[in-house]
Amino acid sequence: AAPTGVAAINAGGVTLHSLFQLPFHPFLPTHQNKEALLGKLKFTRQRQQLLRKMELLVIDEISMVRADVMDAIDCILRSVRRNHASPFGGVQLLCIGDLFQLPPVTQHHEWAILQDYYASPFFFDSVVIREQMPVLIELNKIYRQKEDSFVRLLNKVRNNGMDEDDFEDLHMRYKPGFRPHSDENFITLTSHNKQADIINSTELERLLRPTFTYEASVEGDFPEQLYPVEANLVLKEGAQVMFLKNDSVQRRYFNGKIGIVKSLNEDIIVDCDGVDIVVAKETWENTRYTVNKADGKLEQESLGSFSQYPLRLAWAITIHKSQGLTFEKVMIDAGAAFSSGQVYVALSRCTSLEGIVLLSKIPPAAIYSNEHVVKGQQALTPKGSLADRFVGARQVYTQQLLEEVFAFNDINIGISHLLYALKKEAGKFNAAGLEWFHEFQQQFNSERSVGLKFIGHIAAMMKQAAVIEKNATLQQRISDAANHFEKPLADMLNQIKNNPLLTESREAADAVNESLQETALALFTAHYYISYCKKPFEVVSFLQHKLNFSLPRLSITCYASGKQQTATDVNHAELFDTLKRWRDLACEESGLPIYMVASLQTLKELCTYLPTTKKELLKIAGFGKAKVDKYGDEVVEAIESYCTYKGID
Repeated sequence: AAPTGVAAINAGGVTLHSLFQLPFHPFLPTHQNKEALLGKLKFTRQRQQLLRKMELLVIDEISMVRADVMDAIDCILRSVRRNHASPFGGVQLLCIGDLFQLPPVTQHHEWAILQDYYASPFFFDSVVIREQMPVLIELNKIYRQKEDSFVRLLNKVRNNGMDEDDFEDLHMRYKPGFRPHSDENFITLTSHNKQADIINSTELERLLRPTFTYEASVEGDFPEQLYPVEANLVLKEGAQVMFLKNDSVQRRYFNGKIGIVKSLNEDIIVDCDGVDIVVAKETWENTRYTVNKADGKLEQESLGSFSQYPLRLAWAITIHKSQGLTFEKVMIDAGAAFSSGQVYVALSRCTSLEGIVLLSKIPPAAIYSNEHVVKGQQALTPKGSLADRFVGARQVYTQQLLEEVFAFNDINIGISHLLYALKKEAGKFNAAGLEWFHEFQQQFNSERSVGLKFIGHIAAMMKQAAVIEKNATLQQRISDAANHFEKPLADMLNQIKNNPLLTESREAADAVNESLQETALALFTAHYYISYCKKPFEVVSFLQHKLNFSLPRLSITCYASGKQQTATDVNHAELFDTLKRWRDLACEESGLPIYMVASLQTLKELCTYLPTTKKELLKIAGFGKAKVDKYGDEVVEAIESYCTYKGID
């Protein structure tokens, strides 16, 4: 996921706002606002399943994610995943980005509201991150620049460590009024959109060539604000353009590569350093992620597509849009840079200092580090050995995995939902079924208490060896626990599949069936996890085991019409089965509920009194004149046939 739509499309992911249905107004981390946020969510069941199954959330360009957005995501995940005790509901979080680059977009009126709750707009000042600081892993190898002197200069810009000599070195690249030759492929980086638009329009008009307009092809759902390229791309031969996508097949171009348009017809040919590239249309997908109902696997679904030539006019681009791109020659107009990190982003887009031309001098005031970023970076920097912190964090995560296995929380929630549904419709269910559920609930509570006690011992046992793979004592206890729970879980799953609950109310059955299905799936999942734990527990291997999980095909119902019923308290059980099959077929064909055709009590009376005329049928509970007129002949015929077969007078 990413903070902006285009960044998400380019990364093959989704925006944070679309994934979590986040509001576009500030979120305040108070109880009332959390309740309001959760109350407005309209997640489908598939979206809920997706968020519950999610193991890892990757957020790109984290420097641009605002603190309140992080807390809103945390609030949603804790609620949807039913795990209020763990940050982000127990999901692992991987944040990628450079804090010293572009900051979160925060309007003055928004910060006026947020400042009472947050020290800064940056993600690390969110309530959830301060609750559990992440492990910072800093990548030190630089791939874009090769010159050590330029790398040192960039680091000084980044860390606000510039002295007079450094500014002198930087301003050796200051060339006011510089106009490159058309084949030099310079691109201008500006601090504002308007500057870039003016430069591109002016340069395009200078070319005395015919204008060609290429229209994008849009299919399905692809909102305009997500368009990665101009929908109407206006070009001329000789125009300087930039590629906006990587050539994943032939690797002829990459996102940010500059060239000159050589030919425009049905095909576009771009000259890049003397090499002609025939450009074809590229396709971007607007995707969402769902859970396959059949096997429970995570799937990527395309909502729509956008096809266009991956080009844009590139005499100029804003510093903001240049983030993540690489250029060999840039002209930088950053004297009016208005936010921390802008100058650093602009300078660091270029592969070498020699490739930079400054159109305006950069005053010392334009190079500054946001004090909140400096403090945030210090707070995130590991105290002591990074390796030790990583081992500690892995130990915490391992403990969370084991708690997930042995707490049986999802089963408990399913049974709680089942209890609520049965209480709400108690008068519509058979006594034997309700008695079974009471005993079933007691059985589960007994087993769960054992699991919770075992969880209480896990933390103490993990202190014996931080790495679970080397903890022989805990490994043996996990195996013993798995062997203990395997049979009871299988037994409870079998009970749910063959439960004796029975109702003739379709509405009551629908509510209870959903909870029965939820409980059965939770039991099946728990049994699947427990079966792994019988062997030595390894974190990576267990995660792969979870990834291989497939949803079972379960068909569980308590509705009398769709359920096999064994008549033990009626006369003439064979006749009962015959009449029930007739009743179920009549309900299916007409779409009528059971009580509108023949209730269980009606079937029992038919088997007791064996009416063989319509007049006798009127004495049966549930058979009035209208029903006798509609179904009387069929019922009487069935009873007469049975009596003849059995020799009953």
